[in-house]
Amino acid sequence: MNSVRRHAPTSVIRLRREARESFEQFIRWTHNKSPHRWVFRGHANHWSLKPSVGRSKRYRIEYEQQLLTDFRRGARPFLKERPESNWDWLAVAQHHGLPTRLIDWTTNPLVACYFATALVGRSKQAGEIVAVEVRKIGFYHPEDPGEDDPFDITEPRFIRPPTIAARIGSQRGMFSIHPEPDKAWYIGGKSERFEISHDHKDEFRRLLHAMGVDDASLMADLDGLAKMLRWRFENGLLSE
Repeated sequence: MNSVRRHAPTSVIRLRREARESFEQFIRWTHNKSPHRWVFRGHANHWSLKPSVGRSKRYRIEYEQQLLTDFRRGARPFLKERPESNWDWLAVAQHHGLPTRLIDWTTNPLVACYFATALVGRSKQAGEIVAVEVRKIGFYHPEDPGEDDPFDITEPRFIRPPTIAARIGSQRGMFSIHPEPDKAWYIGGKSERFEISHDHKDEFRRLLHAMGVDDASLMADLDGLAKMLRWRFENGLLSE
């Protein structure tokens, strides 16, 4: 009895081809964006650039400061090394999911692409990668006496975080910090954007996985490894 070889439907093949062409366009888009000059952020939907703490309608700066104070008080027993400043505490809090005035960025466009290709519930929205020419924005330097208080800043800028966790290093992480977290950041001509169709997200994930960009490499822990293996299982990519 002859075996019947099943072929993917023509529509699926066409969609994969379109997605791969889009991925090639994305790679070309990154070519003139040196990681020494540009940072990237991936959005699964078209979200505004607003820090997590400012997304709440209850936002007040005194609530934000109390939130960090309570985190500092409760976190100490769980930390091997105590952060040295409020800047470090903000980075630790952001890393563990506390709402802060920070926004996550990366110097690696492939990392941003990975987060832009997440599928969020039943949403059919396109993903988006935002690229910012970081030197046109500038940096804060927490070690300088005049810039030692993250609640006393006057304009959005970037900061280089301490490598307080393996995940920050593996994601080539960087933060922007915002004096008015409840207001969206409009960067204007200092940024560029690349859109990823919702229908292309699966194929983008497959291509990124082939390049070593997945949950296991980005999360740098057992949760990330388990998520990566689950994704491979669900997509028929488990190794023999």
